Amino acid sequence: MKFSNEHNKLELIHRPDFVEWVLKPSADSDNYWAAYLDEYPSQKQELEHARFLVKGISHEQKILSDEDASFLWNKIRTTNNSRTKKISHLKRWSIAAGILLVLGFSGWWFSSTISSKSAIINYQSITVAVPPGNDIRLILSDNTEKTFTAKDVELKYNQQGRLETKNGNQVQSEELSKNAEVDQMNQIVVPRGKRSTIVLADGTKLWLNSGSRAIYPVVFNGKTREIYIEGEGYLEVTHDATKPFYVVTDQIKVKVLGTKFDISAYKEDDHVSVVLVAGSVQASINAETILMKPNQLLNYGKISQRYSLERTNVMEHVSWKDGWMLCNQEQIESIAKKLARYYDVKISYNDLRLNRLTLTGKLDLKNNCEDVLKVICATAPLDYQITDNSIFLTLKE
Repeated sequence: MKFSNEHNKLELIHRPDFVEWVLKPSADSDNYWAAYLDEYPSQKQELEHARFLVKGISHEQKILSDEDASFLWNKIRTTNNSRTKKISHLKRWSIAAGILLVLGFSGWWFSSTISSKSAIINYQSITVAVPPGNDIRLILSDNTEKTFTAKDVELKYNQQGRLETKNGNQVQSEELSKNAEVDQMNQIVVPRGKRSTIVLADGTKLWLNSGSRAIYPVVFNGKTREIYIEGEGYLEVTHDATKPFYVVTDQIKVKVLGTKFDISAYKEDDHVSVVLVAGSVQASINAETILMKPNQLLNYGKISQRYSLERTNVMEHVSWKDGWMLCNQEQIESIAKKLARYYDVKISYNDLRLNRLTLTGKLDLKNNCEDVLKVICATAPLDYQITDNSIFLTLKE
């Protein structure tokens, strides 16, 4: 195969075939660019820089600020310590302009995605670390905090930014949004053993399971609605065809117009899952979009970076929000992990034969943990011992 000439990074990011290869690689395009590097091995660094430029900017980011352009260029420079030549302000902007041109070439790849804002929210940068504890914490946009001791806390926002909180028998109301033009992001942290229900400003209802966090705007000002979830949440999204709703996790982004679904994205789990109850959603994983139908389970492995899509009984995945655990030949290991989060206890065992045990039935999570264990042990050949906040399971001989 003969190639016409070498290319610098700006020429590469202007080529539609290069952009296509970076965003949606195929066997043919992999072979083409591998052959290109065989003929021009000195181009490897230019190629990697161009790949970084294309992949480093989200397709939703239409405008780069001067600060963003400088930050991007500084990241590129750190990958090439041997170059010490200073880059002028004008050249940084030429690269930013090149990126915007690439977006023009590649935008058709994302016809199913509607842009939301001029800047992508970096949720990791605004995530507030909280000390260990048993209280539910609501962190406001000004970094002030409210703490709640009840096991279940209800929050309700209205379209004007007023918040009503129900903590046990106590109900409080206050105005939070002072500037309708500025997104004020709140976040709620729900520890293990607690849960929370949130009605967002658009009427969308969110149930947060134990050990979860959500970041969301007080009011939805932009052309889209977007929230971030770490852990597990069940959503009933208010329909608005003009303003799509997005749920963002570290691994998956879900787009929906109006539907009911569950999303589980615990950091300590090796997978992320989406279960669709009603409506339709589009789940984006890397550069791929998966359209889901009701009663489907999307499971994405963090290590394998592969996903599966299959039919499922949705109640096995969403009944937790109503205080139940529906099991259908579910492994004891999985049940123990869920119960440990739900009740904030430690459940362990040494006998690996327990991994082969499964349970079918309905557990009432409104009971205390020991009552649930008694039901399990009456069904499965198990015994348990409780020491402080730890539960140790053994196999009945």
